[in-house]
Amino acid sequence: MEFTTALLWYGLISAVIVGFDIMFTYATKGFGYGFSSKREGGARTGFGLRLQRSLQNQAESAAYIIPALGAGALLGLEGQGVGIAALFIVIGRALFAPAYWTGIPFLRVPFFAMASFGAFYIYAVALLQAM
Repeated sequence: MEFTTALLWYGLISAVIVGFDIMFTYATKGFGYGFSSKREGGARTGFGLRLQRSLQNQAESAAYIIPALGAGALLGLEGQGVGIAALFIVIGRALFAPAYWTGIPFLRVPFFAMASFGAFYIYAVALLQAM
């Protein structure tokens, strides 16, 4: 997978996660909640909290995934290994959020690891090329 394609997919996955969070909020709190200046209603629980945390995790993972994909694109890294690593990032992040939403902790760990492995592989290749 090309790095720019992986970046686009990462952005789309993030947009879907944000969209699910917004839709769930409107579905549970009412459409007017989004336009209200008084957003009362207590803390989130259950599925709503898992949606919020998956969005937070997606934003946090952007801190190390986007630089890896960007560096790979800027450095012109090529080869089957880095392409598969970019694909691992996309697949891992795409499956992480739904796995998180299930509430089964061990289900999301392999997908988190898959995406992280892909990013760190790209970092390793980039650093080796820079030496």
